[in-house]
Amino acid sequence: MSASRGLHAASPTANAILLVGTVGAVLAWPGIPLALGVLLLAAGLALLSGESVLGLVPARRFVLLFALVLFVVQALSLRNGAIVVAAPIQITSGGLLSGARIALRFLVILATSALFVRTTNPDRLCDALVRARVPYRYAYVLVLALRFVPFFEDELRAVRDAQKVRGISVSVRTPRRVLRAARYTFVPVLVSGLRRVDAIAISMKGRCFGLSDVRTASREPQASRWSLVAVLLAFAVAAVAVVARVAGWGA
Repeated sequence: MSASRGLHAASPTANAILLVGTVGAVLAWPGIPLALGVLLLAAGLALLSGESVLGLVPARRFVLLFALVLFVVQALSLRNGAIVVAAPIQITSGGLLSGARIALRFLVILATSALFVRTTNPDRLCDALVRARVPYRYAYVLVLALRFVPFFEDELRAVRDAQKVRGISVSVRTPRRVLRAARYTFVPVLVSGLRRVDAIAISMKGRCFGLSDVRTASREPQASRWSLVAVLLAFAVAAVAVVARVAGWGA
């Protein structure tokens, strides 16, 4: 991964604007074409940033299964529109469209959030928040949350590898196996996380974290063309959503 490639070179503020712009646009106008376009945009930006497209959807089986559940629930719940299937359960075109919108909206929020986390340096984000007059105590909490995302991913991978070596099945293809895998995985990952929290707490105490009321940023922001690209893309997607909503385009 190159720190100067794609969105890695953009400022945290620009990446945050891109995240808010894309998610806000999909929530403002839940059109299927716009949601698909944002998903393709996120995939393209991930490739340009040296990230894996599949990495935008962590725990893919669970996420896709949950998206399918959202689609089925909406399809079976709504009865507006033309009847597509009359028996044994009535399914209408309105229910299918609503299910597709909800499922795609869920995937968009997940993919764009994962793209933001993977391409935004937590330290630079903390500096940006401090310069924006956000109390550094709250800014550091957000940075810790971002840092724990890859940590838990690595710990989960290590625990599953250890389980495979010991002959424990980690398959999650059925609900029963999901509960079994969670029972054998949750405690080791939780204990490892608590140990990391203790180490961070001791380190913060040793550095007298919170002693002063203000804190200066450790580095100055640098202009980047990718920052401009991210902001322009955010405004472009938001503009499409506004125009579509005002014009009353179909979803």
